[in-house]
Amino acid sequence: LTHAYFQLDKFRGGPISAAELTSIDQRFAAARAARVKVVPRFSYNFPAGLPLVPGDEDSALAIVLRHIGQLEPILRRNADVIAFMEAGFIGAWGEWHHSTSGLDDVTAKRAILTRLLRALPNHRFVALRYQRDKTAIFGRSTPANFDEVVAGTDFGRVAHHNDCFLAAADDWGTYRPSDPASLARQKADLAVENEHSPQGGETCNAGSEAQPFIHCRTALPELARLHWSQLNARYHPQALKLWRDEGCYGEIARRLGYRLRLVRASFPRSAAAGSSIEGDIVIANDGFAAPFNARGVELVLRDRRSGSTTVLPLGLDPRSWASGREHRLPIGVRLPAALPAGLYELLLGLPDPAPALSRRPEYAIRLANWSTWEPETGRNRLLMKLDVGPPPR
Repeated sequence: LTHAYFQLDKFRGGPISAAELTSIDQRFAAARAARVKVVPRFSYNFPAGLPLVPGDEDSALAIVLRHIGQLEPILRRNADVIAFMEAGFIGAWGEWHHSTSGLDDVTAKRAILTRLLRALPNHRFVALRYQRDKTAIFGRSTPANFDEVVAGTDFGRVAHHNDCFLAAADDWGTYRPSDPASLARQKADLAVENEHSPQGGETCNAGSEAQPFIHCRTALPELARLHWSQLNARYHPQALKLWRDEGCYGEIARRLGYRLRLVRASFPRSAAAGSSIEGDIVIANDGFAAPFNARGVELVLRDRRSGSTTVLPLGLDPRSWASGREHRLPIGVRLPAALPAGLYELLLGLPDPAPALSRRPEYAIRLANWSTWEPETGRNRLLMKLDVGPPPR
């Protein structure tokens, strides 16, 4: 993942220029060429700090909504390489605080979020800086459930980013109220919602207020508890250095998001073409989070002689593979009646669902096992073979 700021400082008072729109489109194209996905945020400023100074203004609501309308074709055209989007636009750094244009109001925030949700396809999340803004906008304090996420409802599509992770007891205003009982309740709700939604952000402090929280002994359980999917690898440098010095940086890097590991697979050794086969696969998720964007799961049969492949969709949803546990996946598929007799290797594919990316190996999920990944195909070998015979007469 790459986090990308798109600064619109020059366009606070009017439309985004055609040249700038082309430049934005080209940045997404560059991400696709570089084989990464983007977490974008649009803002009208990037202050050196607080308080704000002249030049740190944001824009009026009508202009923000107009800008989102201009950006909509670009966002939709490039949705395949957008992992999720941070809401942006409002206030300092686009973090939804310190607006100079009155956008801190819940009415303005609702209008901007609603317009962003319409600008993106309904299979992409928009992340808010503050959990309390989601509560205020939707008038609901209970977390989104898995069905709402899968259905792509507006409430289910709103995720979170915390740009002051472990900075203090309340992550420097991320959580309000900040009394212990309220903090516990907010984090408990977030932990439930983040089981199927992205949690991104960054650290922002390693000073005295952060010291009770920023060390590895606290950071690792908190990352796991809140199901973090993405964390800035550049900021805050002192916090990242602390994790390196204490030895947990590598584990954090490995476990951010999902880390799917094949535990075992069981399939019959032989079957007739046209018949049904049953088996199961056990996948462990050692990461902090589950996959948050939809993708399919495929059983692939590859003829040992010809190399030709037969792809059998399994109807599974990796978004349900929650972190910290094993998942037994019962498999039942019917072999094509015209499948040639022969010996077939079995592989598991988890390709990106976007047509432009579905056959690009770098966008497929690689299981965390030795000797299973095929970088040239983007598939995972199950290290099993199936002997297919002719269909019964």
